[in-house]
Amino acid sequence: MGLAVGGVGGWLVQALPDISSNLIAAAIGGVLVWLSTNARRRLGLVRARRFWRALGGRHPLIVLGAHDLGQQRRWARAGVVGMGDIGALVEIEAQLRKLGFAGRIAESRQLSPRELSSDLVLIGGPVANAVARTMLENLTGVISYGFAEDRDHEAAVVHDVRTGRVFAPQYDESGYPVSDHALIIRTRNPLAPDTSEIVIVAGCWEHGTAAAAEKLGDRKFLRTMKKMEHFEVLLETTVVNGAHYNAKIVETRRIPAG
Repeated sequence: MGLAVGGVGGWLVQALPDISSNLIAAAIGGVLVWLSTNARRRLGLVRARRFWRALGGRHPLIVLGAHDLGQQRRWARAGVVGMGDIGALVEIEAQLRKLGFAGRIAESRQLSPRELSSDLVLIGGPVANAVARTMLENLTGVISYGFAEDRDHEAAVVHDVRTGRVFAPQYDESGYPVSDHALIIRTRNPLAPDTSEIVIVAGCWEHGTAAAAEKLGDRKFLRTMKKMEHFEVLLETTVVNGAHYNAKIVETRRIPAG
């Protein structure tokens, strides 16, 4: 029995350097993983802060639109906001708050002329958001994407002014969208004489709007756009059971300064 114990003790004495080395290596590996993860997170925050810095520092208005459904919706005379648009609002507000910025929330039909010339983050396209409609009209000749009416589905499609191509949502047999397109536009506020800017996140349907808002916080997207001050981006997203997935960039275009 003594020999057995001695044998185990001797084995432990011999194995102790290897065990210590493995523990040290594991600890070093854990620290390196933590440092790498933390560095990537900090870099992501730096890029996000760089994107929002100018607007965020000036406390932009986050402008939400509302569909006017007329007298048939007497319980919602002020209009109805889609869940995707609300999700986009929550996402953008959370991004700003995480970076130490703050935005004020307003409804598109309540803005004063002075507020129209300020820094704006516009949620939703021209159908629901009156301010987005005004801005897109005043950006004619500046941006190369816009929205056109899709009468068959009482919705919108993205129109490429340069090529004439149309990017339309796809629908299932019941007419429900199974894919959506959206635009992200950042440019100078066309109604402002100074340095005010606007960011538009707008889908043909609300699914695209929500996907576009989430893309603003995506690390890979921010890395791609870091050298563009003003730009327009076309996105496509899959829609399953009312939720959007796998939003991908179809094309990015720089908006020239001017």
